[in-house]
Amino acid sequence: MSSNAERHSRAALMDIYKAEKSWDGWNSDAIAIANDLVNILLQAINSQEPSVWHPSILPLFPDLPARYLASATASARQKLDQLEHKITMMNRQIDRMQTAAESLVKLLPPEGSAAVFVEPLVLGSLTRYADLTQRTCDAYRDAVNMRTEHIDELRRTIQGFEMMEGLTERLDSDMQLVKLSSWLHSPGLKSALLLGPTSTLTISDFDDMLKFELGIEEI
Repeated sequence: MSSNAERHSRAALMDIYKAEKSWDGWNSDAIAIANDLVNILLQAINSQEPSVWHPSILPLFPDLPARYLASATASARQKLDQLEHKITMMNRQIDRMQTAAESLVKLLPPEGSAAVFVEPLVLGSLTRYADLTQRTCDAYRDAVNMRTEHIDELRRTIQGFEMMEGLTERLDSDMQLVKLSSWLHSPGLKSALLLGPTSTLTISDFDDMLKFELGIEEI
């Protein structure tokens, strides 16, 4: 039983570790797309200001701003679809961690069992690792929720363009830079406390625990 529990527990920890790494990878992809999308929308908004065009252009092509807006809107919609796909994949990695946490608990003997059970992991019990994983999932979900709120804002802007409502919801360029920075740095994610304010254990520490248990020396 102990060797079986050790094998399955390490497989679960590897799933957690790989899911975190995959989440980081999908997030990196999403950052580039989000940056492109924001730039497209800001340029589309600016294109509706006559002052951005050369004075000789608009008299010759009066529909140029509208044509530019239509083209930018189509490009933005494609970027939005790509971005939503990345978010879907990021959520799948969180679900993968959740499933691994549940599998750790299933390795425990039934309550009231007289069977001798030896904890297979070095730095904590299966229950502790399952709890830490669950708390890690919660932190990652919060990070995804922040990104989803930003995506919703960008979607509303695109929908306004598609409905020919034009500039009903302007995007502030400075605020967009702040939000994109949050995508890049995920403020507070790796330093999030997992056990409340009375503990200093962070997700970064949890990652180190996983690497120790799995014998991984480098990220």
